[in-house]
This record gives sequence, C-alpha cells and structure tokens, in this order.
Amino acid sequence: MKIETKMFAPGSVLCAVLFAMTACGGASKRPSLLEASDVPPPPGKGQVESIPDKEDKREISSDARKDFESAANYYKEQEKGGWNESACKSAAERFAAVARSHRDLVEAQYMVGRSYHNCNLIDDAERAYQAAVKINAKHGASISNLGEIYFRAGKVDDAKKYWQSAIEANPKLVAAYNNLATLLLDQLRKTKDDATWKRLEEQARDYLSTVLAVDQDNIEAYTLYGLVYMEGRQKNKNRLDLAKLLLDEGKKRDDKFAPLHNAYGLFHLYKNNLGEALTSFQRAVELDSNFAEARMNVGLINLGFRKYDMAKDQFTKVIELEPKSYDALIGLGVAQRGLGDLDGSEASYKKAKDLDPKRGEAYFNLGVLYKDFRAAKQADLRASQTAYRTARDHFKDFLGKDAAGDDKDEAKANIADCDKVIKQLDEFIKATANQPAANP
Repeated sequence: MKIETKMFAPGSVLCAVLFAMTACGGASKRPSLLEASDVPPPPGKGQVESIPDKEDKREISSDARKDFESAANYYKEQEKGGWNESACKSAAERFAAVARSHRDLVEAQYMVGRSYHNCNLIDDAERAYQAAVKINAKHGASISNLGEIYFRAGKVDDAKKYWQSAIEANPKLVAAYNNLATLLLDQLRKTKDDATWKRLEEQARDYLSTVLAVDQDNIEAYTLYGLVYMEGRQKNKNRLDLAKLLLDEGKKRDDKFAPLHNAYGLFHLYKNNLGEALTSFQRAVELDSNFAEARMNVGLINLGFRKYDMAKDQFTKVIELEPKSYDALIGLGVAQRGLGDLDGSEASYKKAKDLDPKRGEAYFNLGVLYKDFRAAKQADLRASQTAYRTARDHFKDFLGKDAAGDDKDEAKANIADCDKVIKQLDEFIKATANQPAANP
C-alpha cells in the first residue's frame, strides 16, 4: 500500500497552521488574489488592536479613544459568544464607523479586517487591511495579516515578502517571526543538503529566539521550536529530548493550545509510541475540531490500526474542511477499501489524481485496488485478467511520477506479478477452450 505516511505538523506545506494574525507589504493597490472558498478559517482567537499611548507620537483625541474602546468592548463580547458571520460583520461595522469618524486611526481600520478575518470573509478582510496600509504604510499588523491571507491562497513568496516587510515595520511583531519560522521548518523537511539544512535551522532558531526574547510566554514559539528540534532526529536522537523540553515549557504556559498537542503527537510517534501519539492527536482535535492536520494524523494512525471506520470519519472531515486535500482523499480511499467499498475507494483515488496528476500515490493505490481486490472479486476469468491489466497500467503510470527508488521497485515487482498472472490466466483460458465438451 503506497499512502503518504508522514504526519502533519503546524507549518506543513499542505495546511500550515500560521500563528496569530498580524502582517507585511506596502500601500500598493493590489487586486484580490484569492477566492474565499480556497482559504481555511484563520486559527486562534483574535486580539483587539490597542492604541499605543507611549511611543506613538500621534495626537489621538479623547473622542477617538472613547469610540475605539466602545467598539473594542463590543468585539470582545462577540468573541466570547463565538464568531459567526453576523457577529463578524457587526463587529467590523463598529470599527468601520470609528475609522470613518477618525480617518487617521489605523488601528480601527485594522480591526475592521481582523473582524472579517475571524469568519473567513477573506475578500473583505483583505480590502480592510489594504485600506489600513494606505493610512500607514508601516502598520505591521495589517501587513502581516495580508501575508497570512496570501499564504493561504498559495502565494507563499508573496506571504514571505509581506512578513519580512512587517518585521521591518515592527521589529517586535512576533507573529511574523513565527510565520517565517514556519516556512523555514517546511524547507528543513525538504532539504537534503547538510549545509543548507544547517543554515535554515539556524535562521529558524534565530527567529524563534527573537520571539521568546520579546514574549517569553509565546506558546506558538515553543511549539515551533520543539518541531524544529524534532528535525534531524535521525542523526542525533538527543534532539528529541530537547524538543520535549521545549514542548513542556510551552505546556506550562498553555495546556489548551491544539498545535502543541499535535506536536506532542509527533514526538510520541518518533519515539514509536503509537498509543500516546494517537492520544495527543485526539486531544488536539478535541481542542480545535477544525484542526485538519491533527485530524489527518488521527486518521493515519487509525489506518495503521485497521480501524477503517474511524479513519474514514477523520478523512471525511478533513475533506469538508479542505476539499483540495490530496492526502485526505488518498487516506479516505484506503479506508473505504478496507471497509469493502471498492467503488468509493476508486472514486476517491481518481479525485486525488485529478487534483494533482503529478503525484504518484493515487496511481499506485489504484494499481493495488485492481490487483489485490477487484481482480479477486471477478468470477469470470477474462474479467479478472482485465482487472490485472488495468492494475498493471496504473503501476506503469506510477513509474512516470516522482517517487522514491524503493517505491518504484515495489511498483515494478507488482507489474511483474500482474504480467505473470495475466499469462497464466491466458494459458488456462486457452486450455479450457480446447477441452472437449462434456457429454450431457
């Protein structure tokens, strides 16, 4: 079975969990880069932007402060009740009224965007943040959140530029540092060059150390720091112990941060303790039911335990959250296959193949489906032979995709098996045809 077996952590390229919503860019007029349906809801609770009263050199009237505080109090009330579209829009309108009355109050315009962002009203949020940047081209929080929006739209390079610009605008903007560290973590997982790996790790650690120097209780930084130390564990097992210490420090600050428990799950997985890993991943899902990465991990472990019904439930939910999740479609197909739903399994694999024809997992799993399942269910020998031919074609298609050498060797072995059985069936069919008919 060739299914993507990696576990998903905050910052994975498939569905990164970006930390906080604060930053990047300039005041240029940028058209909307995305469709709202492509962007998952932002993680975590929003924080009300406060009006600086020490370092800020602007003269902010008492009326402006009073109006802003009134809108901020309303925002907090809505947040306590749980965000929905009505609450987000009404909070945004409260801050929009403040922004109209006090046109230089960039914090109010930022909070318009933040209110929309809470409910994934992305186009509205983007326009509000861009309006804030027009008021103040160095408003780090708005710049950083634009970076988060563009990242979610798959514009990784744009997001990186925005977060870097956010830090230039506000060197203490911890969210932007965390998000840049997230990108570096993803690169760490992909690079095979030792010198490049060391450079990326050092940069990520620098970013996270900066965060903790500004905010020693920053749970996101502890989580990411732990994940960074988990990388390189193959060459140095002591890194896992250091990762555990960092995660434990984070847990002291906030035991209800879902990505932290997902990271604990990865730690236990790397320690070959699947039971503890599953418990941690499940805890992450309990804390955040929309945490797709944690649900993927729960589903993958349940596949390993052959609990196909539980795995199917998790992958189905991931697809509801992220319809373009290739890995969830593959996982769902494997679960359906285990439950005997071969038609459903094939449909899931084909959806994944259509989603990303360059990846090989769908082709391999289609080959397995036809070779080990559909062929065996055929009562007619010619139909069984056709199933083996179809399986062989899928394995051949897999060989044309990017895959590890061992995986390609496995596919070649399957092709050889299919050829052997096809030949045997052909000889048996011919021998049967040449036999004289039995007397009535």
